[in-house]
Amino acid sequence: MDQRTTGIYLSRILSGFLIFLYKGCKYKLVYPDINIKYEAEMYAQQIYEENKFNDWIQDEDIVNTLVGLGLWNYQGDNQLNSLEKQIEDLKVDLYKNFLNPNKLKQTRRTLSSTKRHYAKMYDIRHSLDSLTTEGFAQGLKNQYILVHSLYDHNNQIVFNCLENANYNSLIQISNAISSYTIDMSEYRTIARSETWKNYWSANSDFLFDKPTTHWTDEQKTLVIMTKMYDSAYSHPECPSDDIINDDDMFDGWLIHQKRESDKNKNKSRTEKLLVGKGLDKANEVFVMAHSQEEAKHIYDLNDNNSRHIIKERSAIISKTGTTQDSSFPDVQRDLVIKSNENFKNNFRK
Repeated sequence: MDQRTTGIYLSRILSGFLIFLYKGCKYKLVYPDINIKYEAEMYAQQIYEENKFNDWIQDEDIVNTLVGLGLWNYQGDNQLNSLEKQIEDLKVDLYKNFLNPNKLKQTRRTLSSTKRHYAKMYDIRHSLDSLTTEGFAQGLKNQYILVHSLYDHNNQIVFNCLENANYNSLIQISNAISSYTIDMSEYRTIARSETWKNYWSANSDFLFDKPTTHWTDEQKTLVIMTKMYDSAYSHPECPSDDIINDDDMFDGWLIHQKRESDKNKNKSRTEKLLVGKGLDKANEVFVMAHSQEEAKHIYDLNDNNSRHIIKERSAIISKTGTTQDSSFPDVQRDLVIKSNENFKNNFRK
């Protein structure tokens, strides 16, 4: 995004409204305040209650419908979650291989492909959302907001009320407005720009001359992005500007920091459970988990070597049902190493 576009977007965010062209005419969308949003939420709730028992497709039936159309499979949701995790891992790889150009190029290519695959699957998964009662109510909520926020070039409200508005015109205008959406990478560029930094540094508490509850969604998003970068710059392991200015690489740094923080919290929590149990010299410690989530936290405390051992043992137990401790590959490896050490020690004597 060039400097001119950054300036236009920033002026728009600061002003709290969008000026756009539709069929050769100029319109102004004044972003709704909390009062209009509240009214829209109440209206959507009313619509939902009036229609929830009608013959709408249910959210839980969407997967069956998509499968029937040949667009989805019953493992699709799991595949989406897996792709999301892959994207996070690839971003972490970008960050960790910052000084390895060949690895960076390969990882970026894989990340780009995975993102496209995820976006395609996500669009398919949610392609029928508007046909549910919830989707119908959400659509009318957005239309309610549009009707109460749209002004012509004379600064006059375009629609008197939603009931009298032309549905096709609303959809067309809504689509036109969508083309002006600021995406997250552009928010990040604005947050890093010198022009915005000057505003932020001058007085970050009174930028928009109104309470936080009356900020537009664009204003809130920009402030959140800015605070994210502020937090990174104040971090004891602050990454370089090259990493910060690269969205995917910076995401990788954020994900890495969160994972390390979570790992340390889980480790500290587990260590407290073992205090006073005399297990300081134990090779293995078994901790009882009370939920699937807690079991995952405990498992994550293992290093890569320990996880490999767990997988080896699990595979053997799954195959044989039961086995002796001495039959595990890791135990046999330890015995061989110990035997070799004893041989060396005896040979020296």
